Amino acid sequence: MILHRLTLRAIGPYSGEHSIDFAALGASGVFLLEGPTGSGKSTIIDAVVFALYGGLAGSTSSPDRLRSHHAAATVEPFVEVVFETAAGIHRIRRTPAYRRPKTRGTGTTPQNQTVSLVLLTSPDAVDGTVVSTSAQEVGAEIGRVLGLTKQQFVQTVVLPQGEFAAFLRSTGEKRKEVLQSLFGTEIYEKTTAQLVDRRVAAHRSIAAAEREVELATSRLREATGVDDDVFAEARAAGRAADLDGAADLDGGAGLDGRGGLDDLVAGLVADAADLAVRRDAARADRDAARLLLDEQRRLQGALGRRATLTARDTAVREAEAEVRTGRARLDDARRASSVLAAIDGSRRADERRATTTEQVRVALATDGAPELAQAAAEAARDTAAARRDSLTGELGALTDVARLEKGLPDRVAALEVADERLDAATDRIVELDRALDARPEARVGLVAALTALSESAAVAPAEAALADATRRRERLDDLARREDALESATEELHAATRVALEAAALESDLRRRKITGMAGELAATLGDDDPCPVCGSTVHPHLAATTADHPDDELVDRASDDRARRENDLAAAASRRSVALDRRDERAAELDGVTPETVGAELEAARAHLAAAHEAVTARAHAEEALERHDADTDRLRAAVAAERLSLATARERAESDRRRLDDDAATVAQHLDGRAETVAALVADVTRRLGDARRLVDAFDADAAAADAAATRRADLDAALSAAGFTTVDEVAVATLEPAELARLDALVAAHDRERAVVTAGLVEPEIAALTGDETPDVEHAESRVAAAEATHAEIAAAAARAEERASRSTAALAALTAASAVGDAASRDARAIVRMADLASASTAVNVKGVTLGTYVLLRRFDDVVAAANARLSVMSSGRYELQSSDERESGSRSRKTGLALAIRDHATDSTRDPGSFSGGETFYASLSLALGLADVVQAEAGGLELGTLFVDEGFGSLDPATLDAVMTELGRLSASGRVVGIVSHVDELKQRIADRIEVRRLPDGSSTLRSTVVA
Repeated sequence: MILHRLTLRAIGPYSGEHSIDFAALGASGVFLLEGPTGSGKSTIIDAVVFALYGGLAGSTSSPDRLRSHHAAATVEPFVEVVFETAAGIHRIRRTPAYRRPKTRGTGTTPQNQTVSLVLLTSPDAVDGTVVSTSAQEVGAEIGRVLGLTKQQFVQTVVLPQGEFAAFLRSTGEKRKEVLQSLFGTEIYEKTTAQLVDRRVAAHRSIAAAEREVELATSRLREATGVDDDVFAEARAAGRAADLDGAADLDGGAGLDGRGGLDDLVAGLVADAADLAVRRDAARADRDAARLLLDEQRRLQGALGRRATLTARDTAVREAEAEVRTGRARLDDARRASSVLAAIDGSRRADERRATTTEQVRVALATDGAPELAQAAAEAARDTAAARRDSLTGELGALTDVARLEKGLPDRVAALEVADERLDAATDRIVELDRALDARPEARVGLVAALTALSESAAVAPAEAALADATRRRERLDDLARREDALESATEELHAATRVALEAAALESDLRRRKITGMAGELAATLGDDDPCPVCGSTVHPHLAATTADHPDDELVDRASDDRARRENDLAAAASRRSVALDRRDERAAELDGVTPETVGAELEAARAHLAAAHEAVTARAHAEEALERHDADTDRLRAAVAAERLSLATARERAESDRRRLDDDAATVAQHLDGRAETVAALVADVTRRLGDARRLVDAFDADAAAADAAATRRADLDAALSAAGFTTVDEVAVATLEPAELARLDALVAAHDRERAVVTAGLVEPEIAALTGDETPDVEHAESRVAAAEATHAEIAAAAARAEERASRSTAALAALTAASAVGDAASRDARAIVRMADLASASTAVNVKGVTLGTYVLLRRFDDVVAAANARLSVMSSGRYELQSSDERESGSRSRKTGLALAIRDHATDSTRDPGSFSGGETFYASLSLALGLADVVQAEAGGLELGTLFVDEGFGSLDPATLDAVMTELGRLSASGRVVGIVSHVDELKQRIADRIEVRRLPDGSSTLRSTVVA
């Protein structure tokens, strides 16, 4: 993987937006990420890891550090990384979760994390193909594109501060967790766990099979019913045979004694078969005895039935005369019953005719029409029908008129109410017209007030005047600050002058004393016979001596240097005072004599003017609203007047129309009355009464005619019924008719006689009865004795046979179950051998695994050997051949695990001893951990299918190295860069700045935030 570019905003200490061109930085192979401690160097690495994986590099880092506390709350934080792999060039942009201000109201609302992954055609492309914007999908795609999990990425590409040192010093259990996550060896642990589970299951199946064998044996012993000693003897005999047959087997025989048990069960089956033969013979003898008994009982019964039937036949013959008389009386009664209904119908028809005749008489009397009583029935009926139809028509016409008459009073009252409403509406219209006429004058006043306020609402000039006054006040404040600066610079100049004069005086005094004591210095250099450098004499009778306060050359030089520095400080102070004086004079010239009092008065006046203008703006807005409301009210008033006028005209027209219809309906009512009654309702009541009389008379005539026809019909029916039944008069029918009780008695007597005769006749002609003479003698008692004896014998033998068969059947089934259970147990034992052995070997739980190393640990040990070998290639260079990492299968000291683990020791070739990694110094720990981390990266890269890891970050640790070791470490990192990898070093060590030209410089700003810049221009 190659990093091209990182862009971040509002992340960690970086409040602004910054971009890093890793492609330009990596041109030389090594670049430095430097800055003060805590300035934000590690944040760069965290940003890269967060963009790719949504988490931070350090295991103890909190995601809360991502959102910058220095950025404005409205600024959206984000990290964007452009990277390249074999799968192409991608750009990933991710925003952390943070709280943003609400769009409406106050307070904040949570903003969830967002992410987008885009496939680019080149690193500088702006647009590309969007792969996904789903966090879950992007996570899966990053794993596919990079070929690394976050844990692998942090261990191979980004080496966070302290993380890889922890791997060196950790226990074997901790290293196992890291290596499992990097190499994905969980499959071996899962395989071991599955094998252990299958071993447990195998042991369970064997135990269950053994329990089934014992249970089947117990069931067989119970089924055979033999004594325990007999069963044990049979089983022992069978086991002896099993031992002979199992001599050539590999422990696979169950040795359950089935051979002897087979013989025992076979004997039980043979006994059951013998008893079955005896049971069948007893059953045949019993059936023959039962057949003889049945024959004797049938003979005895037939003789009894023959005697009974003969007696019943005699009784039937004796009752024949009485039954014949009863049968004749029943025949006469049945013929008479067929005429009774016709007699009753004729009687009821005559009674109905008498009733209808009386109803006609009463109706004629009620109607009060004597002429109809004298007329023929048919003519009277037609006259009454004609009058009924006439009254019906008249009543229909009067009903509608009565309805009109009933509604006349309400309609008159409604017209009176409508007239009152018309008068009220007319008054409302007059009032609205007056109000509408007053609206224009009121509007003139509102327009005048709005015009006056518009002239006063000049906010812009007032704001401009306030801004001018504010600027003058700021210049006054700046002038005061510049005067303070000038005063301070003057004091510094005075102090620098005093110090410079003192330094010059000190130098002059030292030089004076130096010259004064020069003879003593020369004398101190003379030896015997040495020529004097002044006079040339080799004789030195009186050598000059130096005084105690005589200065040497070094003291004079230091005084001269101090004097020069003081003069430089004086010149600088004079320059600063000159600059401060110029700046003070420049600002004073701009103000041109303006005083704080005048500026204060201007500010007060400007603020008051601006406040008045704002008040005028508010008042003008209110005046505009008032004018708009006035115009809207006027429009609504006009609309109301128009609506009232339209409503008044419509109501007046409706009232006139109602009045005309009322007059027409009153005339119609008067026309129908025509003096016949006071009201139409009374006239309707009279017509209704007369119509009811006419209808009742017509109905009475119709009913009487129908009753006459029915009476004639019934009389004809009666004559026909008498003739059909063989009677001539009704009296004959009355004589032949019987009471119900007598009729039922005779009917039962005849029916019983007929049934008895039929039964007796049929019984006597049956073959079994007809074949008897009455002299036969049956012997039932002897036949019953023989049956009892045969049944007792059969029951005894059948019970014994049933018991024997049941025992043989249960024993056979129990033996088959024992055979099956033994087979299952043998199969379970065979199947479990391989599983148990593999589980013991993989889990290192028995002596089968002589190393005591689990399968997962064994795989990790081999991977760890590769890591240590790759690490030693670099550690040898960094430690100048002194140290070598050594892995071991043995359990580490202090380890709580009972298994052998991933132990790690340091071989010190200088002392020919083995050391614990915890005994290393800080520098030794750093380069040993770095070697181990680089070796781990090489092996992970190889495990990932030759994945190219183009960029490597190393976070801190270089400050603990001495110069020689630093050279060795940098040499090894140089070899990495020479092989095509780019190494980014995160450090604040000054010496690295001299070694590495390409840098990212991180600096703090006065407000506590940070900024960065690159020394390489893209």
